Amino acid sequence: MEYSLKMKFTDLYRKVISKEPYNDVGVFFESYESFEEIPLISRYSRLKHLKDEMSSSGVSDFLTGLALFLLNTLRLLEASRGKGVFFAVTFTDFEGLEEQGVLIPNIFIYTKPASVSFLKKVRENDRGLVSQEMTKVKELFSNCGAGTAFDFYESRFYDAACAEEIVRVFAVPKTF
Repeated sequence: MEYSLKMKFTDLYRKVISKEPYNDVGVFFESYESFEEIPLISRYSRLKHLKDEMSSSGVSDFLTGLALFLLNTLRLLEASRGKGVFFAVTFTDFEGLEEQGVLIPNIFIYTKPASVSFLKKVRENDRGLVSQEMTKVKELFSNCGAGTAFDFYESRFYDAACAEEIVRVFAVPKTF
């Protein structure tokens, strides 16, 4: 994996982060009725800047590392504020991986009291199978040196409204 030595964080901020909702971390602490997932990149066109600097697999690794940085920042803020928010990293856009060659992580948000029963349900419904999707997510975390710091769960169901199978892989910090 090759990275450009010309990549500047100011360019990353200007071309990508400044256009995303998480530009203001307050978005993670709003009152949501149920869970919310905020993607690190909400438009494929914003991947261009990153793809100009590194390979597609490098972009996936970079975004996973950025998600880990953001997750750790949010967990520290949450601990100091005591707002009772559960954070994890999720992956849902596996079609985008096929189309763009990049897997984009989301920051998953849920109120902490409700997240306990939610997470229990996710664990119970996890089939324990090692799918392609799960393998790819674990590989990304391993590439970032964080594979052993997370538990991974898969949720898979058929959505009749869009007539397709929905796959979501959760990366939950082991300290939850």
